[in-house]
Amino acid sequence: MKRRFSFLFRQLRRKIVVGVAGPASHQRQAVVGLALLALTEVALLALTFCTNFLSAYIHNTLEIFHDFRLRALHNALAIVSFERSLGIFFEQPLQRWHDAYLGGWGFWNTYYAGVHPAVTVIFLVFILVRMFGWKLTRVNWKRLNEGAQPLSPPPDYAPLAPELSPSAYYASDAASAMVTRASFADMSPAQQYRFLRSVWVLSAWLAFVGFLLVPTMPPRLLSVCDFVNAAGANVGACLTTEFSFVDTIGAHGSLLWDWNDESVKTLNNPYAAFPSQHTIFAAWCAMTWIMLFGPASSTLSLRSPRYWLRAVLRWGSIAYPMVTVYCIVVTANHYISDALAGLVILAISYACVHFYYLFKSRRQSYESVPTLTTTLPY
Repeated sequence: MKRRFSFLFRQLRRKIVVGVAGPASHQRQAVVGLALLALTEVALLALTFCTNFLSAYIHNTLEIFHDFRLRALHNALAIVSFERSLGIFFEQPLQRWHDAYLGGWGFWNTYYAGVHPAVTVIFLVFILVRMFGWKLTRVNWKRLNEGAQPLSPPPDYAPLAPELSPSAYYASDAASAMVTRASFADMSPAQQYRFLRSVWVLSAWLAFVGFLLVPTMPPRLLSVCDFVNAAGANVGACLTTEFSFVDTIGAHGSLLWDWNDESVKTLNNPYAAFPSQHTIFAAWCAMTWIMLFGPASSTLSLRSPRYWLRAVLRWGSIAYPMVTVYCIVVTANHYISDALAGLVILAISYACVHFYYLFKSRRQSYESVPTLTTTLPY
């Protein structure tokens, strides 16, 4: 089934590339093929980034807001009860302590509002550009410009990959698509990108399922009485005697946006708290940096600026999710359980992708598929 789907997808891509670039210009086919890959990847990443907005649209379309609010409140109180039973319900004392001794709400509110998307986008763009940089170095532009014909697959390869039959279209290099080892370090930059992207996409969509099935009122709304959405419905729980959380963005604002902005009221899901996507994305960024660059290089001297730059970035990547978890809790946007659930979801996503690659590498090693060398590896 998977092979059949892959075959149909390759045929569709073949038709699009040849239809746009024409059957005669091999160099143009290379450019169009890479551009098509870029567009599909950017579209996937952009759609995944909008899971919060998509969950808000689904809830507003399919559910009465009053029922939605009651379900979110019920789940929030269940989380509070669960944390109290474990003795980890420290969100209120932590916020009061921070307000008394640290403050700086403008910084923390802006960190919550802006760092979360900005850093994630930077990491996604980095691994995407890194992948395309590697692919471009593998394109033999001279051969394409001379009108070189694509190589035919050997006879024993044809039954396994009929889509690689000779044509004016330069098929993808089988070697660049194969995973000969399950080790991340042994993968090509394109394979590493697909691995990391798959972990991020899967974890984001698992969080989206959580937003749909387990809507949760964040701590900041438990004691709010006068906050309404775009339709004028009350969003908070007004439990002022049981909770004393402060909506720090509502009280102190941020440099980027405010909960009272009409666009935020319309697009945002106020009950998308469980699990915390802030935690998922921050931990993914740290995981990406560590997996790509690993520990300090033994070949660099302690006097080398590159050694200290790598050290700062490495420890910064480890500190980033910790600071993010502190931020989302102290600003009363998430419970600590939301952050823990986010880490669990990221771990599950990583395990799924890892075992998929492990299974794929073992299957390809068992089949001993011969590889092709073409001038257009996309």
